[in-house]
Amino acid sequence: MERLLGGCPRSPGDGVMNAEDRSIRPEGPIDAYLDELLASIRDGEPSAVRRLLAETEAHLHESARRLHAQGLEPEEAEREAVRRFGPVATVTPALRPPLTALGKMPLRAFVRPAVGLAAVGAIAVGLSGALSEWFGRIWGAGFVAGDLPGMAYTAARCAVLQAPYPGLDCSRAAAEHHWGEVVEYRVALGVLGLLVLLISRFLPREAPLPAGFVPALAAAAFLLAAAATGLQTVNAAVQGGQGMGAWLSAVVVSFPLAVVFAVVAIRHSAGRVRYAPAA
Repeated sequence: MERLLGGCPRSPGDGVMNAEDRSIRPEGPIDAYLDELLASIRDGEPSAVRRLLAETEAHLHESARRLHAQGLEPEEAEREAVRRFGPVATVTPALRPPLTALGKMPLRAFVRPAVGLAAVGAIAVGLSGALSEWFGRIWGAGFVAGDLPGMAYTAARCAVLQAPYPGLDCSRAAAEHHWGEVVEYRVALGVLGLLVLLISRFLPREAPLPAGFVPALAAAAFLLAAAATGLQTVNAAVQGGQGMGAWLSAVVVSFPLAVVFAVVAIRHSAGRVRYAPAA
């Protein structure tokens, strides 16, 4: 890699600009691709990063030379070589350790991902709170936070619940009160999640975890949350529907997130398998 590793300049016919060309022309598609690749793998093991960059550059330049020989202009040949090689996301998983190495990794390697996952979970709770607010405005507070049949309050508790809602009976006042709690507490947790996510960006980067491990963990957590809150939704529905909205809002948020993270995990894992260095 002439730019990164101090290699010798190539001739213009290679499809790669030499030192003189660089002084009058911008960097080509291969250079831009290598820059993006380097930026995305800066937390990898230095020797592995160096090998991957060298192998990637060699493959791209060889492909560009073949395409140039077939009649494409040098810059177009580089662009087509990059397109055929695939996006950076399909290359970077090659630097990730296998799942079998998970038990040998230091605990500090899990801190940043764990904080990030906790932040995403808190943000998801905040989104469910916003959705609960919308549900309550459409179908009423009872749909979101109404009590199941058989729930009773003492006279003193009813007086406390009814004080902010004059004219409502005890059960409706309780629903209004609990609806407010569901929305406020969840949204507050979501805001806290946003702050934690911002802070997590400044945590030190440690050894990278296996490709697809973190999104797979997130997918499993959100799927478990969707299953648990889904059962609660069904339970509330069969007992009249009171209070099912709080659970339903969690399902509506957690299940799509589980699917998204599962797709990301599969793509990252597949990217590790697909990448093969140039011979």
